[in-house]
Amino acid sequence: MKSGLNINLKQSQKLVMTQSLRQSIEMLQMSTIELAELITQEFLENPMLEDVASPRSEDYLEDMVNRNLSGEQPDSKSSPEGDVPENSYDADITKNHEEDDKNRHFLENAVTAKESLKDHLLWQARMTAADKDELDLYQEVITLLDDNGFVKYGDLANIAHDKLEKIVNNIYIFDPVGCAAHGVRESLIIQAKYFFPDDIILQSMISDHFSDIEKLDYGNISKSLELPLNTVIEKSKLLHNLNPFPGRSFSGSDIKYVIPDIDVKLLDGEIIITLNDDWLPNIRLSNYYMNLINNKSLGKEQHDYISNKLQSAKALIKNIEGRRETIIKVVSSVMKHQREFLEKGPGNLKYLTHHDVASEVEVHESTVSRVCSNKYIQTSWGTFEFKYFFVSRLKNPGEDIDEDQSSDRVKGLIQTAIAGEDPEKPYSDEELVILLKEKGVTVARRTVAKYRDALNIPSSSKRKKINMIKS
Repeated sequence: MKSGLNINLKQSQKLVMTQSLRQSIEMLQMSTIELAELITQEFLENPMLEDVASPRSEDYLEDMVNRNLSGEQPDSKSSPEGDVPENSYDADITKNHEEDDKNRHFLENAVTAKESLKDHLLWQARMTAADKDELDLYQEVITLLDDNGFVKYGDLANIAHDKLEKIVNNIYIFDPVGCAAHGVRESLIIQAKYFFPDDIILQSMISDHFSDIEKLDYGNISKSLELPLNTVIEKSKLLHNLNPFPGRSFSGSDIKYVIPDIDVKLLDGEIIITLNDDWLPNIRLSNYYMNLINNKSLGKEQHDYISNKLQSAKALIKNIEGRRETIIKVVSSVMKHQREFLEKGPGNLKYLTHHDVASEVEVHESTVSRVCSNKYIQTSWGTFEFKYFFVSRLKNPGEDIDEDQSSDRVKGLIQTAIAGEDPEKPYSDEELVILLKEKGVTVARRTVAKYRDALNIPSSSKRKKINMIKS
């Protein structure tokens, strides 16, 4: 029996995801605010980087290297300039007004925390509760509320307490009125009794004819309550003062003032694209350490540390510039296709996909997708998410459809037609199909209904009733 040793050599190619490449990919999908946070963090950790507007002192840089070599974390609260002499404060007050304006602009547009519904209700509970036992009960009920301000029937049934009914009734009239109810109907009844305590008709309409109100069937309410139709319609107008979902005004934990990442304007027929990143730190490599790295008396440990930080700093600066170039290329391509939007506004977007832009700019589709993520574009028509400018083609099998025809254009035509309709004779979906065909757009009735629903436009029968109430 023979045994042998087989040695097979196999050559293969494999893409290695380096730290620099990973950083480059992550940067593409960052907003300008997120990029600013990354630069600030890198600035704190890498002594090879310095702000052009405020270069760091040599003493601070040397101290920073010693901290990192010893494993000590840099103190983000310490000043990169070191200790500031007392007599320098007066000069600092009047120093660099432009920098102050940039910082103030950033702070004014920063994300601020918003009081939640439960926090708002608990604040009122603390002022209302007679003792800790009651406050605990308030807290138990309030924590059960959903984002609409409602509570499920079964949840309250699990709370055994002789003061439960009193606590719930008190929450009913906390601000916003109508919370702790079991649904829209009950919440509206609570609000009607609170805001219109003497209006028995309105309360009866909500409690006994809620389904008719949902269907805007005021004729049936009129017959059932033996009241003139005009009286029922006038009472129904009071419903506009009530909030069917009282908790929604507090939904979400944050308010975000959007800072547009890109500004796009059409000036004298030319598309002007500007990245709104002037307020970002303007970083560069430290001249001090660029010179020091060539010093032969430098210890090996310090030399290796500075060399690694140098490579990291170069990669960061290269990736920031690469991000700018890629964003400009992608935005330029998109706006070239959506020029009609820049000229005429919403409702004039053309069919456009990530694949179209990727082929034109010669990047991967995933790159286009990352560029579009977490970014807002400011135009003369308002500020929009970058994703807004990518529109699906209207699909209508069997029809010869113009390639430029998009769902956005069809929605715009539907909005325009309904805005100009006779309030007493609103267009049905079938009539909208005919009107669109006259504009050169052939679509099915179900497509019109689908887009009308997407635009939150009621059916023709409901629009007629709403117009009747308004008039």
